[in-house]
Amino acid sequence: MLSLHTKTHLESISPGRGTLLRWAGWFFLANSAVVLLVSLRYLSVAQIPEGEYAFLFSVLAFIGHFASLGFIGALLLFLPILILPWRRLIFLLGITLGSLYVLGIVIDIFVFSQYRFHLNGMVLNLLLGGAAEEIFTFSGVLWMWVALFVAAVILFEWWLARRIWRFVLTTPGKRYGYLVTTVLFGVFLAGNVMHAWADANSYTPITRQARILPAYQPLTARDWFIEHGWADPDAVQQRYRIGRATGLDYPRSPLQCEPPDRLLNILYIVVDSWRFDTMTERATPNIHRLARQSLVFENHYSGANSTRTGIFSLFYGIPGTYWHAMLAEQRGAVFIEQLLRQDYRLGIFASAKLFSPEFDRTVFVEVENLRLRSKGSSPRERDRNITEEFLDFLDGTEQPFFGFLFYDSPHGYDFPPDYPLVFQPSWKAVNYLLLDNDFDPAPFFNRYRNSVHFVDSLVGQVLDRLAVKGLLESTVVVITGDHGQEFNDNRLNYWGHNGNFSPWQTRVPLVIHWPGREPQRISRRTSHFDIAPTLMQELLGCRNDMRDYSSGKHLIDGPPGSYLLLSSYGQFAVMEEQRITVVDELGHVDILGPDYRPLPGARLSPELMRSVMEEMSRFYAR
Repeated sequence: MLSLHTKTHLESISPGRGTLLRWAGWFFLANSAVVLLVSLRYLSVAQIPEGEYAFLFSVLAFIGHFASLGFIGALLLFLPILILPWRRLIFLLGITLGSLYVLGIVIDIFVFSQYRFHLNGMVLNLLLGGAAEEIFTFSGVLWMWVALFVAAVILFEWWLARRIWRFVLTTPGKRYGYLVTTVLFGVFLAGNVMHAWADANSYTPITRQARILPAYQPLTARDWFIEHGWADPDAVQQRYRIGRATGLDYPRSPLQCEPPDRLLNILYIVVDSWRFDTMTERATPNIHRLARQSLVFENHYSGANSTRTGIFSLFYGIPGTYWHAMLAEQRGAVFIEQLLRQDYRLGIFASAKLFSPEFDRTVFVEVENLRLRSKGSSPRERDRNITEEFLDFLDGTEQPFFGFLFYDSPHGYDFPPDYPLVFQPSWKAVNYLLLDNDFDPAPFFNRYRNSVHFVDSLVGQVLDRLAVKGLLESTVVVITGDHGQEFNDNRLNYWGHNGNFSPWQTRVPLVIHWPGREPQRISRRTSHFDIAPTLMQELLGCRNDMRDYSSGKHLIDGPPGSYLLLSSYGQFAVMEEQRITVVDELGHVDILGPDYRPLPGARLSPELMRSVMEEMSRFYAR
């Protein structure tokens, strides 16, 4: 025990930079230990798979992750210590950061327990913007307890700072920190290597744990493992899908489906980067001809502005914010599961690789002997290849069948060198370095439209073969895009896709040739979320409420929703009639008008955000 005189002497010492750096390291290591204990609360609302490897990964991940967060906290004090090594100032900064660290984890645990997703910019905006009480329904008593808890955390951090300071001053020259740092780095590295191996080999008892921890971004190196022969995309598809222990509640109720007496064939034709205003008689003559005798949806949206979540929304009928959870657990779309249960023969033909994005471990994970690659060194060659192979599939298939053709040429602005150019002037080669707000988009857009015309010529071959074989009378043909494509249409220097959630990047054509239904043009807003549940109800005899397995409504008879929940790789957006609310990767929230420019004075709607948060969490187990 230190005497009062000794304590007073230690506290009066004027520290050097080295002493303060040691204090910062130990202080945040101690905070990480405290947070690690608090974070065990995550386990009460998440299922940890059984098995020694899964348990070992849990231990390594929890320790390594929170140790790394503590290391970041110490780094934040590094510069202030070098510039102004004043103990009182550094203590104040450290106590503030430590308090925010602990409180942030506690708040995240509360959000995760309620909604099964972690603290993000939308929630922070609600909390700091004064709408928290409307969303979370805090009582006056609860607010009092919150205030007391915050005060207790700050007092604890003050006490901990003083205890760590005494420890540092009484252990000069000791090398404990180097040993602890080495061990913790080893733990952090081991956990990440385990996850990288599990991800490459589809070992779901490990990968499904990644979503439990806040801000956790474990290592993935699937291509490296495949290149070195430590993973095989053709062999791992079913290898480790162990049991059904899950953090998902998808579908929310067991599906009750009775196949009709006559099963219709289903064919999806999806064109990558196909924007809504290029389904015209000139750009797509074959599709346009089919549209005259089909259902045409004139105000249709993808669920995303990118391929990964666009295809996800098309098959799952739920927001792309669930992508990582579905991937981690290798959960396929119930639409595909029902097709297999009803003995559909599946022909999956994608121009791009089906393991990048990982559709082989999500949408099509239940499909045996999945075709993962196409032949050819360019999009046009691969598009021809999938057309030829699908035509062979048609010649040898038995009904019923489900076909999926995913064309890629418009994504690469590609077509054969000798292809007749319908739209001119057409850019001879795409040079992204020239694109800016002053660049004339017309030649670039014409090149894009020529690539769309090329794909339409291949689609024409498919439609002709269906007609010759008499299959158009027994096949529902769905033709759409995975997302749109922008050519600086809003004069904000956006080109391509995955840049924003404006209609130019999210609105796509949708034509459905449906035997037995009269041609119709539908102008109300529809989305990819509506397609799979409508087909499951109408063609596969599924009697469940669509809400059991999708976020969509009936394409033809359903009322339009008040908003669309769109997503991308790290962002999501809420599209309403007159505004779009965007939450980016860093948690920043923008509320934009139809011209994709900020709306002055716009605020988040608590009622809308409550609905969005519920939809983003509805398919997680509770």
